[in-house]
Amino acid sequence: MPITLALEAYDRTQALLDGRVTVAGVVPLLVGSGPRHERMLLEEAYDAAELSMSSYILARARGAALTAVPVFPRRLFSPSGLYVRRGITLPAQLVGGRIGVYSLQFTMSVVARGDLHEHFGVPMETITWVRTGRELVPHRSALAVEERPGADLWSLLAAGTIDAVISPDVPSAFEAGMVARLFPSVADVERDLWRRTRVYPIMHTVAIRDGALARRPTLAQELYDAFVRAKALGARHLRQPHATSLVWGRAALEEQEALFGDPFPYGLGEANRRALAYLMRYQVAQGLLERPPAVDEVFAAVSDHPGPGPTGG
Repeated sequence: MPITLALEAYDRTQALLDGRVTVAGVVPLLVGSGPRHERMLLEEAYDAAELSMSSYILARARGAALTAVPVFPRRLFSPSGLYVRRGITLPAQLVGGRIGVYSLQFTMSVVARGDLHEHFGVPMETITWVRTGRELVPHRSALAVEERPGADLWSLLAAGTIDAVISPDVPSAFEAGMVARLFPSVADVERDLWRRTRVYPIMHTVAIRDGALARRPTLAQELYDAFVRAKALGARHLRQPHATSLVWGRAALEEQEALFGDPFPYGLGEANRRALAYLMRYQVAQGLLERPPAVDEVFAAVSDHPGPGPTGG
């Protein structure tokens, strides 16, 4: 029986999608984040999938039959995901305001809310959180929520109905000049946040259904090895100055390496444990999680030294 693996296309996963890295019997599927998270958590549509880090932790804490591999294919700093209506130029102007989110639990929402509270002087309890989507994993947060099911967050923001939106995606409303970033010099703000926290926040992991692991006990290690190889191929490609359409892409890569080393580490080393603790602390503070689980209990045990299983081109 083939094993389905739903994931998104990044330079670090492209080799899995185009067949340069393969795992016997595993069929990779390109599926966007929103549908992929819902189908994995609510419909059991895939054997394994790239999944919201926050939702996975919540689901696992509530007994979901899922086990994650310590692979983290998406990471983002929260300042890049904070968009505001015209006229707002300082975080302090958000205090007492209304901020739109698809759900409270999606990872960028959790991290941005925590960062606003802890680093930018916007207490989360002063905000009305305008929610337009649904929570994939039930929880009992005490945050003030206004329900606007199905509403378009960007239309609300452009009209001034809400003061800000938290989103991992760059909206067309921003590119059209209808809304702005809270931090125009966002890279400088994020570099400073990195220096203060030493955390590049994890957004996604890769989760496997326990039934698939029971049928194939080596699957977690095989997938881990494959993601490690795919990431290495992507990194090798980016090292060439002609690899992307970014004119100074190579210079940016060198600056990034000087600041981070490897910004996308896999495994459960110190950097990833620190990032996971950062996220779970925010989940507890926001009432989404009763207590943080032990990291080693929610991830499959894998070796950091890839074996000969998957093939790399």
